[in-house]
Amino acid sequence: MNDLEKLRNLLLKEEQESLSKLEIELNNLKEDLDNPKLIIEKIYPLIFSILEKSYTKDKKLLVDVLSPIVLELIDRNYEESKEKVTKQLAPLISTAIKEQIKSHKDEVVDALYPVIGNMVTRYVSKTFEDMINSINLQIRNGLSFKTLKRKIKAKYHGISETELLLKENALTNIRAVFFIHKETGIVLSHIEHENNPINEPEMIASMLTAIRSFVNDWVDKNEKHQEINTIEYGGSKIVLESSGYSYLAVIIDGAVTNNTINSIRNVLSILVSTYSDEIKNFNGDMQNIPKEKFYEVISQLISKNNEESIKKIHPLLYLIPSLFLSYILYIIYNNVIDNNLEKKANEILYKDSVLTVYRLDVEVKNKHMKINGVVPFSFYKDLAYKNLKEIKEIKSLENNIQVIDSFDNPKDIYDKITYLTLALNLKEGNRIEYSYNYPDAKIFGKVFSKKEKKYVQEQFSLIKGLKNIEFSVQVVPPNIEDIIYFEQNSSLILPNQEYKLINIINLLHKLDEDLVLEIQGFRDYTGTIERNAILVKERAENIMKYLKLKGNVSQKLVNIGVNEIPANIDEKNYPEQGRRVVFSWKR
Repeated sequence: MNDLEKLRNLLLKEEQESLSKLEIELNNLKEDLDNPKLIIEKIYPLIFSILEKSYTKDKKLLVDVLSPIVLELIDRNYEESKEKVTKQLAPLISTAIKEQIKSHKDEVVDALYPVIGNMVTRYVSKTFEDMINSINLQIRNGLSFKTLKRKIKAKYHGISETELLLKENALTNIRAVFFIHKETGIVLSHIEHENNPINEPEMIASMLTAIRSFVNDWVDKNEKHQEINTIEYGGSKIVLESSGYSYLAVIIDGAVTNNTINSIRNVLSILVSTYSDEIKNFNGDMQNIPKEKFYEVISQLISKNNEESIKKIHPLLYLIPSLFLSYILYIIYNNVIDNNLEKKANEILYKDSVLTVYRLDVEVKNKHMKINGVVPFSFYKDLAYKNLKEIKEIKSLENNIQVIDSFDNPKDIYDKITYLTLALNLKEGNRIEYSYNYPDAKIFGKVFSKKEKKYVQEQFSLIKGLKNIEFSVQVVPPNIEDIIYFEQNSSLILPNQEYKLINIINLLHKLDEDLVLEIQGFRDYTGTIERNAILVKERAENIMKYLKLKGNVSQKLVNIGVNEIPANIDEKNYPEQGRRVVFSWKR
């Protein structure tokens, strides 16, 4: 060690010792940072102390800060282990419900009655609806005097047959309704039918409460959780519908239908759901309960029409429809017989080849037969009468066939009309049709010109034997389907388009001179509107000049330049379709 180092050690001894200690502490700190568990152990008391001071100083602020984090953790944990949570909570919920039923059975019943009652009601309603449909099916399939009588009776009263059957066999008369508190047996409200007054409602309520308590105690001892619901007394029934703290007692004469049970349950459901607190807290003081409200609800079960029976129908009301129905059936029967006789007579006349060519008609009414028509000789009249006389079912036969000496054979006339129509339709533009009903004929259809119409009429007039000819042939010029196309930016007629104009000229020479032909020019999608306006006009004028000068047509021609692109053309692949001239008749 030299003098310099000795001097440095003497002067910097304390600093070197401090530096060595600091280096040792830094190395220890570095080791602590590399050990997470050690850091947590040292920071944990500080965090706990901070949270404790925050909770003491500002509890609300701490809750607001930590709530989102806690909720997110709960949601994440629930989503990741939903099935596990469900399995863990299910036994607890079941146990809690059982304990609640044991300790507060009445409260549970009151809470669940409206829901369960509605569910049961819907099930019963569906079952009852199926029964009604079955009854309706039997009614529709059944046909007897009894069912006919029931149908008339139902129509008379304006109700369905099913409802009538139910009313006849299941009349219900509600005599009285008692709304009773279970624990005290006090009548909270009651109502009776005006024709069946109850003198001592409190005594009846006490009796019912005693009976119900006795039966329910016996049922509970046998571990059957049931309620007594019906008590029969002579010809009457007492229906008991119970909830948690109260029950309804309804005295009924006659059958207890599903509709009646549903009505009782609905009324009790309204009372329990609307006035549950008043019923639960009732202590015997009638001043603390809404008696008027109870009365309004239970009065729904009493109807003034319950005892009204269906009025009897006078026997004449059955007799009149029966007579009317018999008369209708009689008319239908006679019409069927008469139609069959007419068909049979026409078949006999048609099978005789001599009579087939003549127009003979047969009429039958109530088995009285008439023969109408026209024949040239009395032989044909007698032959028709002789053939139809063989029909045994007819009561009488009247021969109204007329004999005309100068009679033309209908068959020959029919053949002449047919042959003439075929010949006329060979000409272009003729579509002639006819209907023949000797001695009359109707000629209709269409032709191209007035001249042709006159010719057709003259030809049909030459047929001998036709008495009246109704002539309704119309003059309809043909549509000109030819289209003249042009080159782009040109109005000159192309040589390959002239044959179309020659066809049009030949057609115009066959048509009436008073027709007016419109010549319409169109444009394509190229060029300006101003230039196209000139082109479409020139194209129409050139066509018109061609028809007038070279064709020497006599019809009036009108040129119309339509400065538009025609509809429904393929401009992309066939642009020349827009540069066109078309023809139409002016209406």
